[in-house]
Amino acid sequence: MSKIIRLAKQYIFKILLLGISAGTVQAATFYFVGDLRADANFTSCGDQCTLGAGNSDGDYAQWAALAVNFNVPVTSQMSAITFSYGGGVNGNGTVIAPNGFEPYLSLFDPSGTFLASTFFGTTCPVGANTNSTTQQCYDVGLDGGVLSPGTYSIAISAFENLSFAENTGSGTLADGFTGLGNLAPGEDLHYAFDVVLKDASPIPEPATFYLTVCAVLLLFLTGKRRIGSSTEGRSR
Repeated sequence: MSKIIRLAKQYIFKILLLGISAGTVQAATFYFVGDLRADANFTSCGDQCTLGAGNSDGDYAQWAALAVNFNVPVTSQMSAITFSYGGGVNGNGTVIAPNGFEPYLSLFDPSGTFLASTFFGTTCPVGANTNSTTQQCYDVGLDGGVLSPGTYSIAISAFENLSFAENTGSGTLADGFTGLGNLAPGEDLHYAFDVVLKDASPIPEPATFYLTVCAVLLLFLTGKRRIGSSTEGRSR
């Protein structure tokens, strides 16, 4: 009987591990660090105008934007946070210098349709720091809601260089940006932001099932031990 109990305990341990893994919430973080002048892929500055080496940092802050893609493998809760205005450490452990431009984030679905921005986002979210020079906290957080699997785009620009898709309520990311950004004295064009995904799928039902099986087995083994003890006592 003792051998059977030992084997049963081993199976219970394996079942518990399986149940825990089934209920684990998966997460992924994408890290983006760079300079808007070097990295911008939206550089139109009006009719027949494209930003170039001769343009000032202020021109780039007004007009430029960088859009990057990220993949959502499973239905996920999405959020994003910037670090470059106040400085700090991103999710990858990289130290980010302060005094970047006041950031503006815009989110687009796989077809380029506008989804959300930091126009109504959170200024100075948890994890952001106050700029030691200006004593202001202008880093932002974006809540992208629950995203279905697919490849999405997120754009960073200087406040308040929003996309035409957001500004007009129609069109797509490819239509570009409005040119309403600005660069305050003491700010430069470096940026840093993280995109965070958390699995939003319901915790699989098997996790509950595995725990129930373990409870039943434990009750069964406890009963067996009591019965065995009682029988030994009577035989004496």
